[in-house]
Amino acid sequence: MPDEVAALPSRLYSVKEVAQRLAVSIKSVRRWITAGDLRAYRLGHQLKISAEDLRSFLDRRGAKALT
Repeated sequence: MPDEVAALPSRLYSVKEVAQRLAVSIKSVRRWITAGDLRAYRLGHQLKISAEDLRSFLDRRGAKALT
């Protein structure tokens, strides 16, 4: 397996999925990404958030992790 593939996060969420999981608007998630609070990856025309980055974001905010 190439190193690039091995380095990929195991789970990627869309902006909409993160918004639904956190019960906030898509606009809020996009605002966090723009502000640099939540790391996102651009895949084509879509933004994706790794499970690890979402956990880190929630930890910094003192929120409980989602399962």
